[in-house]
Amino acid sequence: MIATSRTTPNSSEAEPGNATGPTELTASQAARRVARLFPEVYRRYHWAQRVRGADLPVTRRALEVLQHLAKSGPLTVGEQAEHMGLRRNSVSELLQRLEAKGLVARIRDERDERRVLVWLTDAGRDVVSRVGQVLAPDLIAETMATLSPAERAIVVRGFELLAAAESTPNPPAAFPSDAAKPSERTPR
Repeated sequence: MIATSRTTPNSSEAEPGNATGPTELTASQAARRVARLFPEVYRRYHWAQRVRGADLPVTRRALEVLQHLAKSGPLTVGEQAEHMGLRRNSVSELLQRLEAKGLVARIRDERDERRVLVWLTDAGRDVVSRVGQVLAPDLIAETMATLSPAERAIVVRGFELLAAAESTPNPPAAFPSDAAKPSERTPR
């Protein structure tokens, strides 16, 4: 069994379906347990909360600049400032900090060598891609390494089932406690 904390409740303390044995949950009970557990999973494994060994710009403004460069392509400092509605010197200072962190680089415009463009480095592109990422794979991998192969398979299968169910058209607003299991439903 996958433990969610160091202590396991005994069956007298457990709510229905939360005992350590193979208790069958109703859809409503399962939904409540997942909803209760998800915030803890989010707090433990959210990438922005526990980035290790990286000096990432997590300020809102820095992320906006990186995301804008990712969408627009290389820009001059002035173009970046104009597009974002900021003063040129503010953007210049911010880009200098990002450049010092290795997230952007200055390059010469191939068509006009007088123009200097700012563009994302590989590290900058990685930061932009991670912004939309909710969970940190490296943190999850550390925890998965502590689980047995069977437990890892259960975790993965659970997420696969939730993700697949999410795509069903018109999901029910609530789960009645007497709803038939998917295997008991009659085909249409």
